[in-house]
Amino acid sequence: MPWLIKGNDENPSDNLFFVHVPRCGGTSLMHHYEVPQKAMQGRSLGGKLGMIIFFRRYKVLESANFPWKTKTSLTCLALAAFCIYVRIAAGPEASWIVKDSSVSVATISLLLFVCLSYLFTAPTIGRVTAIRRAYLVLIHHVLCRFMESIEWCTGTNKTGYMMHLTSTKILENEYVTKEVFDQTTTMAIVRNPYSRMVSIYNYNKFGDFESFEAFCQDWYHRMTKPYRERGELDEWYTPCHTIPQFEFTHAAASNNNNNNNNNNNNNNNVMKPQVQCIIKQEELKLLKKMKQGKDIDEETPAAYNKSSVCNLPPIVSKALLDMPHTNSRAGGKKWHEYYNQETLDLVYEMYQKDFEVFGYNPVLEQRTDLKPPKLFSNESKTVDEEVEVEAKFVNDSGVESSSSGRTERESDDSSDEYQQLQDVPLRTSTTTTTTTRSQEDETNYENDDSQSSNRPPRLESLDNSSRSISSGSSDSDSDDDDEDNNSRRRSRFDVQVLDA
Repeated sequence: MPWLIKGNDENPSDNLFFVHVPRCGGTSLMHHYEVPQKAMQGRSLGGKLGMIIFFRRYKVLESANFPWKTKTSLTCLALAAFCIYVRIAAGPEASWIVKDSSVSVATISLLLFVCLSYLFTAPTIGRVTAIRRAYLVLIHHVLCRFMESIEWCTGTNKTGYMMHLTSTKILENEYVTKEVFDQTTTMAIVRNPYSRMVSIYNYNKFGDFESFEAFCQDWYHRMTKPYRERGELDEWYTPCHTIPQFEFTHAAASNNNNNNNNNNNNNNNVMKPQVQCIIKQEELKLLKKMKQGKDIDEETPAAYNKSSVCNLPPIVSKALLDMPHTNSRAGGKKWHEYYNQETLDLVYEMYQKDFEVFGYNPVLEQRTDLKPPKLFSNESKTVDEEVEVEAKFVNDSGVESSSSGRTERESDDSSDEYQQLQDVPLRTSTTTTTTTRSQEDETNYENDDSQSSNRPPRLESLDNSSRSISSGSSDSDSDDDDEDNNSRRRSRFDVQVLDA
């Protein structure tokens, strides 16, 4: 994408820029707004060929992880088989031209078949570091960037897939100026991190033999490690599918145009929404119900008024209502059925900030057999302890407390507790909490993170003043466990939601 509408210089707000968070929906908007055709306008013959190859390849990879059954792959395979047959049928008395040409064509055809079907695919490029880096060098330097369109901010180059760049990267690379970005209507779609992880798994797994549990382990210990330890966002180290959703929609308020790593290492940065309209994928049905007047029950209006799709600019509402759903893959089971307790804990730990920023419930309500994430349970216990200490201090000081009743996160029932938290607007101030990692996880992962001295950033505060988000979020930060210097230390973020 991410430009859907541009060129309205007199009224920049009539332009629409889509920050495309990977695996959150919205790919069909690219075809609905005819972005492939627009991106080829005014380009050279080589540039047009590059964009045609890119968009066709992008469409193929949406349908299969290893697309060996495509017309192109089967043609290469058939040509290789034909050349091998010609070489065998010619016999030893055949001329050297027949021998060499048939072998050469067969070799090239087989090489193309392997590259198109297995090598240059989403799972291989995304999860095999050497191949991803070779791919970035190939398309940017060897092929002279012929598959990029800076004007429409789509295609691919050394920064990765340009339609999946974070808002900060788009500004840093000057694909869009800060002035234009602020004047343009911008939108992004986010989704429940648990369901997003299942989508990431289906898109990046090495076949059906790789289980969701094995995939999550690899995603945690290897794929997200550069980001968790150093806050690394460059595609050379961190594929776009591993990046948390809030990184696409929020930026450091202190200096949006500074280098991303410098921003991450500054503990005093204040984070704020950089995208104007942030829509939850799960609430799109509310928009369609209210605008189309179908299947409206008694609870629909109240839910709509509290949702992220309420009071959207007309240009955004129209885009979402017209958005077709064309890139879904048939699945054998529902997303929440993939989880067990271990994968639930891992996914929450990797994308905890997404739960907090966008107000998603860490408790998997569809699975009553699973407990709340271990890290979330530890946070709740820590909050209870801090509340008790504070209450004791107030009583000992003889100062009358102005609050009555229990706080939202003091509930013994984690599901009810977080549901209350979801109903609170993001502008509400909440208490910053401190968490420590359980001894069990420290033992399990002790040897894996022996180099944890390079810790990721602690983002001390978050200003969620975006007009499109109206759901609540919880806030937490973590301290190192100094009791055992050899134990695993998990990097965490400090979040404090500021009053609007």
